[in-house]
Amino acid sequence: MNQAATAFTAARTEAEQHGNTGEQAIAQAHLALAYAFTDPDQADDEIALAEQLLAGLDQRATALTVQVAALAREAGTLADLAGARALRTEIRAAGITSAEAVLELAAALHHAVLGEHDKVRTVIERLHALAERGDYAYYADIAHYMAGLPLPAPSPTTWLDGPDTVRTLWRQLVEGRQPRISEHR
Repeated sequence: MNQAATAFTAARTEAEQHGNTGEQAIAQAHLALAYAFTDPDQADDEIALAEQLLAGLDQRATALTVQVAALAREAGTLADLAGARALRTEIRAAGITSAEAVLELAAALHHAVLGEHDKVRTVIERLHALAERGDYAYYADIAHYMAGLPLPAPSPTTWLDGPDTVRTLWRQLVEGRQPRISEHR
């Protein structure tokens, strides 16, 4: 996620230099999403800028990404995921599978932070259903990693840093969020 944030910052800067507000908004939305997972406090500013850049643009997928980022930013602190259910319905109606997959990943983060393993498993089932369409199979691995759950079988995913490193990084992300729970109760 930190590498993603760096890449999206560079993409936003390049789009700004070329005066391409649409590309700037897309890069900013994804930057906001990366920070929503890694640094919720920084995500506030990034989400606000994404919303500002989207004003007046017709970019439904990008707007949905920003909404997912806002939800992910609050992972572990929400009383329930009613907003996620409504957002899931909107995303499915729009037919934007990538946004649906990232929404499920945000839901997995929320449940993992709260230690709700049964709910993480439910999210994993939805991720597997999305992966049947051909993409996002690795998201189920990430959900397992966030919750500290073992994979049910060896994964076909090849991680550049190896599965143990990836597992550790995603688990640390969740553990870093857990102190925020008491702050919001």
